[in-house]
Amino acid sequence: MGMVTGLRKKAAVVAATTALLVGGGVVAATSASAGYMCGAGYHCAYWAQLGDSGSHDYYNSDANFTNDYFNDNPGTRGSGEVVNDNVRAASNSSTGGYESHYYRDINYGGGLLFCVNPGSQVFYGSLASWQEAQASSLLLRPSTTVHCF
Repeated sequence: MGMVTGLRKKAAVVAATTALLVGGGVVAATSASAGYMCGAGYHCAYWAQLGDSGSHDYYNSDANFTNDYFNDNPGTRGSGEVVNDNVRAASNSSTGGYESHYYRDINYGGGLLFCVNPGSQVFYGSLASWQEAQASSLLLRPSTTVHCF
């Protein structure tokens, strides 16, 4: 009888631990926000339309776009072009709740051009002319009071 009780306790502990792990996974999964045409955890910059032009995916902040290139898909607009001063659309699939802040100059200088909230995007043609094809750096920031797309 003592052995059966011990096994039941062990089974209960295993079940409780499994429930906590699964529950923790569900909590972590709910903090993920999927942006359109952008993989989980990434902040994606596009040469033109999301999913229909060259893209570059960022997982962390990048202070200088001059050595970054849009993916090389022959026949895709912007394919192989440098990212610097060519971002016309963006999407944010942050899994940590970070906003994507795009700046005019390298090292986050020249002023904020636009930002994108987790789970959101800015489509080609939605940026003002002074914002489009101007970004040179990306800073990931926790939730701010700045109005973002």
